[in-house]
Amino acid sequence: MGSLKYEIYKMLTIGNLISSKVIVLMDGGICSQMNQYLLGQCYIKRGLSVYYDMSFFKEWGSDLNCHFARNFDLLKAFPYLALKEASKEMIKVYKKKYLIIGNNTEGCLKLDDFSYLYYDSPLYLGGYYQLPSKLWLEVFHLYFQLIPEILDASNRRLYDTIKANPYAIAVHVRRGDLKEEIFAYGKPATLEYFQRAVSFFQEKLLTPYYYFFSDEPDWVEEVLMPQLALNNNFMIVRMNGSDRGYMDLYLIAACKHQITSKGTLGKYGALLMDCPQKYVTLCDDMTEYNWRELLCNPIFL
Repeated sequence: MGSLKYEIYKMLTIGNLISSKVIVLMDGGICSQMNQYLLGQCYIKRGLSVYYDMSFFKEWGSDLNCHFARNFDLLKAFPYLALKEASKEMIKVYKKKYLIIGNNTEGCLKLDDFSYLYYDSPLYLGGYYQLPSKLWLEVFHLYFQLIPEILDASNRRLYDTIKANPYAIAVHVRRGDLKEEIFAYGKPATLEYFQRAVSFFQEKLLTPYYYFFSDEPDWVEEVLMPQLALNNNFMIVRMNGSDRGYMDLYLIAACKHQITSKGTLGKYGALLMDCPQKYVTLCDDMTEYNWRELLCNPIFL
């Protein structure tokens, strides 16, 4: 029955007997999901019909090393959003005939090639796409607003505590599948980077308080913390595992400043509450420089 439905859908699509669509692959963690959602909305703004391929979360649902969970959390973090899910038949037909691969993957579209934004349907968008900075910021702030009510009781208490502290600093320590060099992200953040970032805030703020967020909190406690000159002015946040990263995103956003590492959780958290009065530190290398056009006050260390 499944193959018959596929053949019927294929014939209807090729024969233009049903309206053509844009299908966007949805995968990865909460920030990847946010970016892919925005990609689809760019096509909707052009008047095209957009569906999302959710099969990653049913068939894979983990990071590159199969160690940390990657759940579909977009609608948990931003429950007011709406999206249409592609059927198995739609995915199979479009992926086979209308696939193009995103521009954050080695050997695929160039990073500065935004021609895909003007393609017409039928179209299947796989991989990762970098949108033009001005457009990306516009749709990011249009679609994503924090709703603290989605947090559970313990996260909401910590969120309120963080919001009340004018010197709260989020430290995102991405480990997992990015603790080694990856083409799209470059080399991982070093111990020296975190030392420089902490020193920066020690000089800038009167009484800084650091909240550490990581997929490997034990590594933070055992390896990173002994390298930092901190004394009772920090907390390693352990209440949310990789299966609830969207709650860490809210807590990071509640902080007044952010120390980011590779990956996007710290940077998206910074952007959700961005303003000229905050500092956001980033690794000083080529893979991070695109963020200078997105953040109000990025500091490369």
